[in-house]
Amino acid sequence: MGQGVLIDTDVLIDYVRGRRELPEGLVLVSEATLYEFIRGTRDPAEAKRLLESQFVVVFSDNRVIELAARIWRTLREGGQPIEDRDLIIGATAIALGVPLLTGNRKHFERLREFGLELL
Repeated sequence: MGQGVLIDTDVLIDYVRGRRELPEGLVLVSEATLYEFIRGTRDPAEAKRLLESQFVVVFSDNRVIELAARIWRTLREGGQPIEDRDLIIGATAIALGVPLLTGNRKHFERLREFGLELL
């Protein structure tokens, strides 16, 4: 894909609460972010419909799953595991060739060596 930006859950929450603007252009949301966001709402089905109407939701395909699994093994062998949802979000950005906009840079720093660009 190579265009647009993937936003992390913290960025989405700040945007919805009016505390943050989003960049111009194509804004993508991974299925992990979609899940993290809607699980905290009163009406998950309605929240899902609203997000899908405003953003491009990217569902994990084989590239994302295989990349996440390879990264997980490498990080585990190095004694630096990362939480699965963050791993899926990061692997989605890497597989799509887009940067990840996040306020939780610390969570994703370890994925830079695998090609993750952070904003």
